[in-house]
Amino acid sequence: MEKNRTTTYSPLRDNVLDVAFYLQRIGGGKLENYAQVCFLKWAIEKRILILENDSLIKRAPTTMFFLTEDRMEEESVESLLWNILLEAADEKNKIIDQELKNIVKEEALLFVSLENKLTNDSKNFLIENGFLVEKERRLLYFNLKTSQHSTTKGEKLYNHLKEYFHYLEDLIDQNFDLKNEIESWEEVFTWISLFGLADKVYNKMKKIPSQQLDIPTGMPKQLIETYKKLAPFLDSFSIGFTYASNSMNSGRSCCV
Repeated sequence: MEKNRTTTYSPLRDNVLDVAFYLQRIGGGKLENYAQVCFLKWAIEKRILILENDSLIKRAPTTMFFLTEDRMEEESVESLLWNILLEAADEKNKIIDQELKNIVKEEALLFVSLENKLTNDSKNFLIENGFLVEKERRLLYFNLKTSQHSTTKGEKLYNHLKEYFHYLEDLIDQNFDLKNEIESWEEVFTWISLFGLADKVYNKMKKIPSQQLDIPTGMPKQLIETYKKLAPFLDSFSIGFTYASNSMNSGRSCCV
C-alpha cells in the first residue's frame, strides 16, 4: 500500500511528552529530542539567551546559554532538564556547550533514568487513555514479559504521527518549498526535533542562505537563526547522552 504523505497538520496540540512511546517507534521521541524541543522553546520565550564570547585564544567564538529565570517547581521532564541546566551553570547563570556535554556524561544514571521516565510516563498515558493495551505473559508464578499493542484509537494516532513524519521529511527534502501555508513554524520545528530530523535541517541550513529560506517560505528569519545557534548545544547533549547510555549499558553487561 502506498504511503500517505499528505498529512500537513500536527497530530496533537497538547502535551507532546504523551506520545514519546509512539515517536520512539518511528525513530524519534528520545530524551535528546525532547531536550532540543525544550531548548528551542526556552530560546523563543527568552528564558535562555544564546550568547557568543569572542576569544583571542580560541579559533571560534564560544557559544553559551544565559539562563534568565530561577528553578522550576514542577516535576515534569522539562522542569527537571531546566533545573539540571541551572545547577550546572556558573554564578552568572551561564553555561557553555562543552560544560553541558560534561554534565550529561557525569550524571549518566540521572539522564538515563530521565529517559526511562519519559518512556514510561508516555506508555502509561497511552494505556490510561485507551490508545494502548498492555499484556503480561505469565508462567506459573513468574511474570515473563509484557507486550503492548495499539487499540483502534491508538492505531489512528500512530498512523497520523507516521504520516506527519513523512510530510516533514518531504518538506525538508524539498528545501521547505511549500504547497500549503504553514500556520506555525515554531510548531513545525518542534515536531522536526521530536521526530529526530534536526540534523537533516541543519545540513540544509548550512547549504542554503537564510534569505532563501525565509522569503519564499514565510519562515521567520529569527527562528532560523535561533535554530542554527542551538546546534552546538544539541550536539553536546546528544554526544553526552550517547556516552551516558553506553556507559550504563556496559555497566549492566559486566555485572550480568
